[in-house]
Amino acid sequence: MKKRVIALFLAIVLVFSLSGCGDKVDETVEEAYPLPQELQIMYDAFIEAVDTNYAYDIAVELAENPQFRSSALGSRTAGSDAEHEAALWLAEQMLEIGLIDVELVGVPCDKWQFNGATIQLEGDDKLIQLHSYATGATSSQGITAEIIYAGQGTMYDYEDLDATGKIVLIDINQRDDWWITYPLLQAEYEGAIAILASQDGGFAEISNDALNAQDVCGPVSIPCLSISRNDARYIMELLEDDIVEATLIVDNIVAIGEGTTYNVVGKIPGKSSDRQILLAAHYDMYFDGFQDDSAAVGLVLAISKAMIDSLYIPENDILVVLHGAEEWGSSYTQFDWLTGSWEMINNAKPDWQSKTLAILNFELPAFEFDAYTYSSSPHEFFTMLEFFTNTWELSPTPEHCFPEGVLTDGYMTYTYSDDFAYMIAGVPSLANGFLFDAEGEDVFDFYYEIYHSNFDTKDTYNEAVMDFNLKYYGAMAIYIDQTPALYLDFTAQYDRLTDAVDEEIMALFGADMDSYFAAVEEMNEAAKLLRNEVQIINLEFYKAWENGATDDELAVIREKGAALTDKNLKIFKFIQDRLLGLMYEWPIVPHEAPQFNIGLMLEAISSLEEGDIDGAFEAALTVNNYMEWYAMFFSPEVIAIETDMHWGRSNQENLYWGSGKNFTKADVNEASIGIFSKYDEEDPDFTREIEVYVEAVEAQGQIMLSLFNKEIEDIKLLTQLLKED
Repeated sequence: MKKRVIALFLAIVLVFSLSGCGDKVDETVEEAYPLPQELQIMYDAFIEAVDTNYAYDIAVELAENPQFRSSALGSRTAGSDAEHEAALWLAEQMLEIGLIDVELVGVPCDKWQFNGATIQLEGDDKLIQLHSYATGATSSQGITAEIIYAGQGTMYDYEDLDATGKIVLIDINQRDDWWITYPLLQAEYEGAIAILASQDGGFAEISNDALNAQDVCGPVSIPCLSISRNDARYIMELLEDDIVEATLIVDNIVAIGEGTTYNVVGKIPGKSSDRQILLAAHYDMYFDGFQDDSAAVGLVLAISKAMIDSLYIPENDILVVLHGAEEWGSSYTQFDWLTGSWEMINNAKPDWQSKTLAILNFELPAFEFDAYTYSSSPHEFFTMLEFFTNTWELSPTPEHCFPEGVLTDGYMTYTYSDDFAYMIAGVPSLANGFLFDAEGEDVFDFYYEIYHSNFDTKDTYNEAVMDFNLKYYGAMAIYIDQTPALYLDFTAQYDRLTDAVDEEIMALFGADMDSYFAAVEEMNEAAKLLRNEVQIINLEFYKAWENGATDDELAVIREKGAALTDKNLKIFKFIQDRLLGLMYEWPIVPHEAPQFNIGLMLEAISSLEEGDIDGAFEAALTVNNYMEWYAMFFSPEVIAIETDMHWGRSNQENLYWGSGKNFTKADVNEASIGIFSKYDEEDPDFTREIEVYVEAVEAQGQIMLSLFNKEIEDIKLLTQLLKED
């Protein structure tokens, strides 16, 4: 579960809108489907068979069994021995509950195995436990060196320090300031031989004894360790009086290109294998990883067990897929998470792209984040989720948890869980709401306090939440399985596409907005007709079933629904291929990235011309999805590495789910640094900075115009697909 969004970039949510997709176009009140008695019996049997104790036991075993943990602190990372042992055990559990065709699907990753790390101060008996990032190691004897304190680890913190050959201790707030990558690379650039990072708010706030672990989004570099606030303070107190030397031992293996992670798959066979539904979670973890994501593994196994125990025979294959390498899977890339799932759907099982009705993916499913819950999904599933929750008679409601119920305003999937890797490949996806609050303004408190820390233990377990998620999503899987035409509503693209246009900025470059909006309107009308076809077929089917139609008669309707499903899946993939871009982690309409940059750069220019240095600074740091903020605080050599990981020609094959989707950076580092360095000058001259922005606005404008024109043509092609018989 991820990642940098849980850091500085939350503010950008307000720009791209997490919650909902604007006012719904031509909102329909769909007639409730009749409830055939046979379906009621299936549902009742499934609900009766749900076993929360089984789910809990699986989660505890995964979290606590030493066989499945790499170190005394826990953790089970990509390609590690512990991950492989856990994969074998999970396959055994699948066979025990009756899943068939169980297999371990090996996919490549960079191996990371953290076996343990300690630091001992000279003349001190205290042995301090540390947790490593996916970075360098020491010899078995360790390294003995002086410890120095370097503040927040920026280039300015080293101005009066000689870090050569030393161990650097820093404070870090990865939510409000910067990700660990940058102070790590800065320390290496300054000549340090290791870096200790103490969480100064943002993460692991639950206790001063908490450690925190994250993906590093960078090269292997020098050893980089998480140290608790209490242990960091202990060292700081000693540094006030004297030089402190210590011996650091880091037993950490990061092997580039030498790892294999296993995605564990089992199947409940359907009456037909032409199509399938996936129930998914990941089993790699940090520390105990009880909520993230051992509890989710227990959940998907428990759903499948309840289906088998209730003798449910699905229409389509139902597959349980437990992914490895979700937390991290590759070095020297900004897209280093979701590796196991991305490899699965793109390389190991590419045929799944055209036959999967949906992937229901789970994260932290046994924690009550707030008084409500919801599902996140692509826009096309918003209507289905609303219908299932509010109209479908067999939709469970929360008991003893989530008193405000299940919200259905529409919550967009982001890039922080395995379902996104599938979505971007063209598979309709959804996940339980586990990250943002309903307003999209912040993450839930869990992420400030417990996430990726040694306090994510079974003590966080909420049985009522687990019980609800088992029943709600199990019932949803049955609904999707039984309903002939997959309920994708492409009218949801109307708001997404129209809201993506800043008409003032587009007008500056002569964009053909009339053609764009006309194309969107025509697309929307075609989408309404297709949505109506889906509704009619499904209603016809349930009425016929309730009225005692024969199997042959129902099969005829199912075939009509299957034809619509195939068409819908083809269209869904087209949209992901053509109309989905990324501004690093943020799913956008492709032209939004340069449009966003242009707006900020124009604001910076205007502020500089008016002498408003604060306004210019605020705009400047936000350009390129806040990456200019880093350019202000870290050496050009560090930023060059960041730039190469994103846009270097030789690194384009190492972008995984960012491949072909990432935005083009505005070339404004010079202006960013200039504004920051002149901030306190009495009468600064910003002539050069304005020139840089003017040039970058023009360059980004041409990129924006090119993307916009392509989108017009792609929307027209989308309309043709919607109209095809």
